[in-house]
Amino acid sequence: MKKYLLILLALFSLLDLLAQEREKKETIYSFVPQYLIKHGIRVDIEKQVSPRNFVQICPQFYLSERDEDNFWENRNAYSYLIGGGMNLYHKIFAFEDYKTYGLYLSYGISYNFFSIDYTDYSGETDLSASGTIHKAGADLLVGYQFFIKEKLSIDIYTGLGTRYSIMEADGADTDRFNTGYTGYNYTGNIMQLGIRIGVIL
Repeated sequence: MKKYLLILLALFSLLDLLAQEREKKETIYSFVPQYLIKHGIRVDIEKQVSPRNFVQICPQFYLSERDEDNFWENRNAYSYLIGGGMNLYHKIFAFEDYKTYGLYLSYGISYNFFSIDYTDYSGETDLSASGTIHKAGADLLVGYQFFIKEKLSIDIYTGLGTRYSIMEADGADTDRFNTGYTGYNYTGNIMQLGIRIGVIL
């Protein structure tokens, strides 16, 4: 009798384990290559919290050193930059079977910090200057995520965002690096377009 009870208990444990495996939440780790244009690296961690909902944590790191030739003509020119940041998103797939129909909507907030060295041109004098930039923002994105062999993910997205930056510097010009979307000190609305390449674990 004990033998049958042990077999029955083992069977129930196995069924419970299989049920938990079916309900297992997935995590997707993605690399965002377009951040290399701004001398940055961004890796997205997407954690599934329910069948259609993911939370995205997106840390970033920036490092660049370069010549400042023609700095008075290029208001985004600098000699050294280091920085970091974080984006947080809520991602909602349109269908529970998101691996077949990968349409989604996501929204979230962002924060970046940069420390930057540059040349401040004031009148006839060139001054070496340094500054810090704090940038906050929000995004609303729509995208489509393709899943390949249950292990690879290619995510193409677009959308709108807004950014607000504050620069503190020992130079006179605190409106530097505010030219175009790619300016580290840019304030204003932005158009988002990007790709994520990831693995599913």
